[in-house]
Amino acid sequence: MRVESKLLSLVLLLNLVRYVAGYPLERLLIFEGLGTAMSESRQFFHTGFTTFDWATSYFYNFVMWATCVWVFYLAQSQVKGALLVRSLKIFALMWLFFASVSAIYMNHYAHPKAFYLWSIADAALVFALVGATNGLLFPYFFPATPARE
Repeated sequence: MRVESKLLSLVLLLNLVRYVAGYPLERLLIFEGLGTAMSESRQFFHTGFTTFDWATSYFYNFVMWATCVWVFYLAQSQVKGALLVRSLKIFALMWLFFASVSAIYMNHYAHPKAFYLWSIADAALVFALVGATNGLLFPYFFPATPARE
């Protein structure tokens, strides 16, 4: 199997885990606060999603996770630790980038900041989940994954 096919397969699997395992965690820990923040600023949020809106949302998320996996694939050999630890470190870096961009947008708009803060917290949860899952699944797709000494 070619590298591109392996990476694509891994990203598809990670997206499945993100929604199957992530959604119940988000419902338990995030959605109440996020929903409250959105309802307090209804004029800013599009919540009546059409099929096209859902498809594009899932596509954008797929691209985000594909980017994270690609960065991991390129960088993991330069990071110290077991594969799971390397994955968590790199996904934490990717989360920090996500959180930084979210904070930049939060700073530039006048509506309440709670949505962005809940979104950053949600991302911390799902980046940790997907990062851990990536660390566990990656060796099945790429058996030779040496760490930096």
